[in-house]
Amino acid sequence: YRAIQQFLLYSLAAAIATGMMFLDVTLVGNQLDELSFVEISQETMLLICILLFLRLAWKRADIRNSSVLIAGFFSCMFIREFDSVLDMIHHGFWLYPALLVTAICLFYVSFNIKITLVQLANFTRSPNYGFMISGLVCILIFSRLFGMKFLWYNLHPEESRFLMYNVKAAVEEGAELFGYSLCLISSLFYYREQRTPPINSSSEPYN
Repeated sequence: YRAIQQFLLYSLAAAIATGMMFLDVTLVGNQLDELSFVEISQETMLLICILLFLRLAWKRADIRNSSVLIAGFFSCMFIREFDSVLDMIHHGFWLYPALLVTAICLFYVSFNIKITLVQLANFTRSPNYGFMISGLVCILIFSRLFGMKFLWYNLHPEESRFLMYNVKAAVEEGAELFGYSLCLISSLFYYREQRTPPINSSSEPYN
């Protein structure tokens, strides 16, 4: 039952990515700006992931440090998604709030590095870790490589750069959204797995 459930949910992730792209093409046009369905979906999924791990950090002392780090990581990605808005302040300004979040999270977990490492190691043993990593690879690596300008501009050199840029942007943003969908579903499964403390649990990490 769990395997079938996971297959259906991750299939839904692929359908969501395609569906949001379809809405942008049919309702918004070919401009994937900050108010597009794809961009708003990415930011919403990131925000939910952040809130889930922050809630785990609040409720579960035995996974608090790892949850803070993961929430901080997604928070930096969330800030990065608003780079075009933050560029209105200064080009590349998104880096400063992202660095601030990073510093706060690292400072918090620095008081007990050993517990933090143990908690992170336990997180990698979760059955949901593999899907989380798959989503991050899709977002941070696959979408960037598959969305390279060189690839798309030279695929049809006779077409205008503007047209091929739209194709490149659609492919890159669609791949990112699929990755965010994987991360969101993985986070939901992990939250459900961890929301109930184990019997006789304490503030100490799992061994």
